[in-house]
Amino acid sequence: MYIRVLCLLFLSSVALSEANVLQSTVNIKKLQGILEEGLKSKDVSTLYFAIKGYKLLNATIPDVCEDLKNAKYDKTNVEHVFYFTNAAALSNCRNILKPDVLPTPTQTLDKKDATLQELYYAVFSLKAMGKGSIYDKEDALKNLIQLLKKDDSPANYGYVFALCEHMGCGAWTSSHADGVLLAADESDSRALHFDGGLPVTALLLGTISRTYKSLKKPSPLNEVQRYKFANYITGRSVSTPRGAALLLEAANALANDEPSPISITIKGKKYITFESDSVEFSITDLIGRPVRGLKPEEVVAQSATRLADDVVVLSKQPLTQKPNDPTTYVLNLSKIKAQYGLYKISLSAGSKTANINIAVLGEIQVGSLEVGVGDVDGTTSPKITTITYPNKLSETLQADHLQKLSLKFSVRDKINKPVSVQQAFVRVAPVAAGAPDTLEAIYVAEPSANTYRVELNVGAIAKHLNYASGAHSLTLYLGDSAVSNPIAWELGEIIFNFGRDANAVGLPVRGAVAGVRGPLPEIAHQFRAKEARPPRAVSDVCACACAAPLLLLLALWARLRPRLAAPPPSALLFHLALAGSLGLYVMFWLRLTMFETLRYLAPLALLTFLSGHRLLRRLAQDKAQAR
Repeated sequence: MYIRVLCLLFLSSVALSEANVLQSTVNIKKLQGILEEGLKSKDVSTLYFAIKGYKLLNATIPDVCEDLKNAKYDKTNVEHVFYFTNAAALSNCRNILKPDVLPTPTQTLDKKDATLQELYYAVFSLKAMGKGSIYDKEDALKNLIQLLKKDDSPANYGYVFALCEHMGCGAWTSSHADGVLLAADESDSRALHFDGGLPVTALLLGTISRTYKSLKKPSPLNEVQRYKFANYITGRSVSTPRGAALLLEAANALANDEPSPISITIKGKKYITFESDSVEFSITDLIGRPVRGLKPEEVVAQSATRLADDVVVLSKQPLTQKPNDPTTYVLNLSKIKAQYGLYKISLSAGSKTANINIAVLGEIQVGSLEVGVGDVDGTTSPKITTITYPNKLSETLQADHLQKLSLKFSVRDKINKPVSVQQAFVRVAPVAAGAPDTLEAIYVAEPSANTYRVELNVGAIAKHLNYASGAHSLTLYLGDSAVSNPIAWELGEIIFNFGRDANAVGLPVRGAVAGVRGPLPEIAHQFRAKEARPPRAVSDVCACACAAPLLLLLALWARLRPRLAAPPPSALLFHLALAGSLGLYVMFWLRLTMFETLRYLAPLALLTFLSGHRLLRRLAQDKAQAR
């Protein structure tokens, strides 16, 4: 019944929490399901993280010794050895550990160029095998600091903190933890994390938390840092056993801190109705456990404010802790269930406060509705027709382009008190078969003195309905995010006559009217007719005129009878090279590129120059001898 209302209510009902209150928690059930799937894997790293996740949940670890024994891993890879040995240690399967896995971590410790990550894997592999501390604390710490100077990334600090936790140099960790925490990256001014993402963040938060507890010192995290790290953790989505284990490690470090971050959220429905007048709130730490030290009498609704007019309708009302569920508190709102609308609840749990929006859903009803048709200029009184919900008009109304349609109605609640709604509008659409579905017009009803009014100038709305004269349906829509029974009331039909520009409903619209969909008239394209050619005689005369110079040259040669002798080689070579250059010019326009043309032209130009120079010298010599 409330599905549509809840869709509208979703955004307005989100918790508007203060900066020091969480809006969500880590989904433990989802993470446990991911870890259960990880235990079925044959991969040693997946098995390690699944077992580690179970350990963080304080859950019973199934018998996985045989799976670990058959798991495939590379004994020469120190990371694989780390996963195998620590998975065996966490699941109490040390009997499967053989001496053949010792050489790899031992050799890693002897390497001069070993990284901090490799040292971390090697040391904790040996620890899982019961070899104890390998390093001398003082010398080892100096070596670790030297390596850290080469690369002081947050990940390397995490490995050093973890090694110090093992070797007993937690004092060094406590002296550097504050500086490392200040190096965390901030996103959106609400979340903190370290460079390297969830793996590095989980490693640092986990090692810092355990070290400070072993030293019996208060956590170095301030309240703002706790909640910003918690926001990052709750905002992460994981789907692998590795991600689930890392998320649990970081979440446990914060949840076990003092004071623990608190989450205040609505549990279940975010509204009340006339029949159901209570709302449940979930108040937990980061991983869904009851808040340590929180007394039931400290959970109080400080105020409830109606958002419509900022009126305070409730003050300092205690919540009731649900039996057998210490994380759930119930707020009874029977005092305001008759006043439907949106409310802001200021809820405090100890020293923490959250502002949460809820809705009081109420039923609405429409008072008598008046429909009138009159002249636009008001020269005549409109004819009023009154109908009651859910009836329809007893007769079909008519209105032309010189008239207007008026609607007037009121909205009341269950106790017949006038109320206002967020959505009140009238839909006008044609009823004839074949009319486009998109051919409709919607008009907002304006509130006025506990009533709503809509006035439709028939001539003005004609363009919105594509001047489609004929029968149209009238429908009234009423809705609100705090209403449990939104109303869609079909009032009846009215016949519009839009005058000489009108089109019959359902028929094609004359002219190019904007918004009309459908096929347009076919466009027939006609090519230009061929131009008439001149007579053949004109063409022959033009051809003869063009050929006249050539004919004249041949005639003169025949009259002069020139003596033709074989040309000298230089002349023949010059003319051939010149003809080749002209041919190359033609090929440039047809298919060759500029660079190809220049490449072919270079030898031809040289040949033309040399042969031309020799030809001119020959002609000069012949002329001198003739004298």
